[in-house]
Amino acid sequence: MRPRLWLFLLACTLLAAGAPREADCAAQPPRAAASATPAPPPGSEATPFPAQGPATGQATTPVPAPSPAPVVDLEAPLDSGERDTLQRLAWQTLVGHLTSRPIEDRDLESYDLTPRLTTPRGCFVTLKKGGQVRGNQGDIEPSRPLYQQVMVFTRRAATRDPRFLPLTDRDIDDLVVEIAVIGRREPVTGPAAIQLDRHGVFLEKWGRRALFLPGQAASQGWTAERTLDELCRQAALPAGAWRQAARLEVFTADVIAGPRPPPPAAATEPTAAPGVNAPAPALKPDP
Repeated sequence: MRPRLWLFLLACTLLAAGAPREADCAAQPPRAAASATPAPPPGSEATPFPAQGPATGQATTPVPAPSPAPVVDLEAPLDSGERDTLQRLAWQTLVGHLTSRPIEDRDLESYDLTPRLTTPRGCFVTLKKGGQVRGNQGDIEPSRPLYQQVMVFTRRAATRDPRFLPLTDRDIDDLVVEIAVIGRREPVTGPAAIQLDRHGVFLEKWGRRALFLPGQAASQGWTAERTLDELCRQAALPAGAWRQAARLEVFTADVIAGPRPPPPAAATEPTAAPGVNAPAPALKPDP
């Protein structure tokens, strides 16, 4: 065989042996695309990134919820400031009413009307002169804010109590104003639950009502049964009517009493500190 023909045949044989077969190429699965972030090792968990603000990119801190406002016991005894406020308000109302200079809304701006003073409460106002009652008006029901109750019943006790002659401005200096703020009321079934040394007593039957404030029945030396009979008499009910189908309640009262308080101290001008020159008084013109 010729050398050139032999070399040609050898070259063809080598090319046929090195080319991949079509079946082998189809059987190979495609390679997965390369991942930009390496996968975590088995058994490990990815740690989440902290929450970031929309603009700054910094981690945000949760805002704590505001603490609730302190609960005020609206039926608790009044403090000294509240008692003083009611006493001064009652006296300004009384003097203004008897001297034709009624208290106005703008006058209320000088009073500290706390939540307990603006809450509806039952209240009675008693005016006394020389130890004798000259007027008494009020309501056990919380029909108005307490400070308004004091103003309304002070005026009514002074000139609208039909049991007494109306007061005048000549009575002001000898008067004592007594304010009884009604406390918690509790139903009772009979005289056994009444403590006359600390309880006021309220009776209602057939639409008729009567009450004694704390201490009133005890000052008369009555028993609890006698007190209930006297309440029936005041309500135009038969004696002993409290024994059946009557509404009986006992209550306490926060009592504020006293004569006319002195006017508030006038504001004094500040004194110059040592070493500081006080302003010189204005010079008078020469005569």
